[in-house]
Amino acid sequence: MLKRILSYLLAGAALLSFYGCPTNWSETYRYDDQEPYDIYALHQLLDARPEGLTMLSDSLGTLREHEGDHANYLFVGRYAYYNERGITHLLDFVERGNTAFIAANDLPEDLASHLFGDDCYYGIYDLDQITPYLQTDTVQLQLTDGGQNFELVQVYDHKPYFRATHYVNEELLCDPNIDNEVIGTLDTVFINFVRLSWGEGNFFFLTNPIFLTNYFVTDSLRHEYAEASLAVLGEGPVYWDEYSRVPPSVARQRDNRRNRANNTGYNGGRNLLTGNEALSYIQEQGPLALAWYTLIIAALLYVIFRGKRRQRIIPPIIRRENSSKRFIDTISRLVYQKGNHAAIARQELGNLRFHLQEKYGIHWKEGQPPPENLAELTGIAPEIAEKALIEIRVVQGKIEIEELALMRFYRAIEPLYKL
Repeated sequence: MLKRILSYLLAGAALLSFYGCPTNWSETYRYDDQEPYDIYALHQLLDARPEGLTMLSDSLGTLREHEGDHANYLFVGRYAYYNERGITHLLDFVERGNTAFIAANDLPEDLASHLFGDDCYYGIYDLDQITPYLQTDTVQLQLTDGGQNFELVQVYDHKPYFRATHYVNEELLCDPNIDNEVIGTLDTVFINFVRLSWGEGNFFFLTNPIFLTNYFVTDSLRHEYAEASLAVLGEGPVYWDEYSRVPPSVARQRDNRRNRANNTGYNGGRNLLTGNEALSYIQEQGPLALAWYTLIIAALLYVIFRGKRRQRIIPPIIRRENSSKRFIDTISRLVYQKGNHAAIARQELGNLRFHLQEKYGIHWKEGQPPPENLAELTGIAPEIAEKALIEIRVVQGKIEIEELALMRFYRAIEPLYKL
C-alpha cells in the first residue's frame, strides 16, 4: 500500500512539473511574470521604445537628475506608496514639463491633496468615497479624445467575474481654478481617467490598472483601450517605477478592509483565493504553489487508500478439546478393570456414534442399528465397513460379552477412527 501511495505521489509531482501550476488569476502586477494580471507585456513593449526604459528600484531620486528632453514616469499597480521625498521628486519632475502616468486604484493622500487641491480632497469626509467602486464584470469605457468607446469583460479562469472597478469621485474636481480635465469615463457616468495639471507638465491618473495587464494587452480584440490610454505618454524615455509599488499582500489587506467596511468581502465560491490572504500568497510563489498542490494530492490519496474501512483483526480460534471422548475413555478403562465387557462395548459404541456424527455428520441414535451404507458415508473400503457392521451387531444389545468378542469389536471399528 505504501509503495502504491508513493508511486501516485511521484506521478502527481511529475504531472505538476510537466503542466505547471494552475493559472494565477490574482492581480499581482509583476513586470517579470506572465500570469493574466501581471504587466510583463506592457513592460516589454515600453522597453522596446527607441528612447528606452529605466527601472526605478531603490528611490525616485533619478527623476530629479533627469534634464533635457521630455520624459515619462509610469506606475501600474493596485496601490502606490510615496514618502515625502518621493512626492517632492515626482512633483518636481512633472513641474519641469514631463509626464507622469499613474494607473492605480487610488492616489496616496499626500499626492492627491496636491493635485486635486486641499478644499476638494479633504471636503470628502469618507476616505473610501474618494475613489469609490462598483462591482461589475462587463464595463463600457469611453475616452473623450475622439469619442472612442470600448467594451471589456473582466474574467476569472476565463469566465466573466465581478470585480471592484474603481472610479474618481467627481467632487475631487470641484475647484474650477485648477486645470484638471476628465479624459475617460466608465459606463458613461463614472470618471475613471483624468488629466491633472502641475506646472508645465501633467499627471494622468487611471483608476483601472487591470486593463493594462497581460490579459488585455496581448489580445488583438482587447488591447485597443490600453493603447489609446497610453497614447498620452510623450516622446522620450520612460521611468518605470517599481520602488513605490505596495506589495501584493499589503494591497490585498487594504482591499479586504475596504470590502469588509462595505460588506463585500469574501463570500465563498471562486473568490476563495482573492479573499484568502495565505492562499493568495501561496499562489504567487511558484515553489509554494507546487508544494501546496502536492500536499493536496497527498491528502486525497491518503483519504482514498488509507481511509478505506479496514477489516477487524480476527483472533485465532483454539480448537475445543473433546472432553466427552476423554470421559468415555476413562470410564471404559475403569469398567474393563472390573471385567464388565458389555459395559465397555456400550461405552465404545457411544464414542463411535459421537465420532461419526462429528466427522461425517452421520446421525446414528442410541439403540438403533448402524447405517447399512457406512462404507458410502465414510469412504472406507466396503469389506472393512462390512466387518465393522458385523461386530457392531454382535455386541449391540447383549448383556454379557466375552473378552475375545470385545477384542474383535475393537479391532473391527478401529479403522473408522483412522480415516
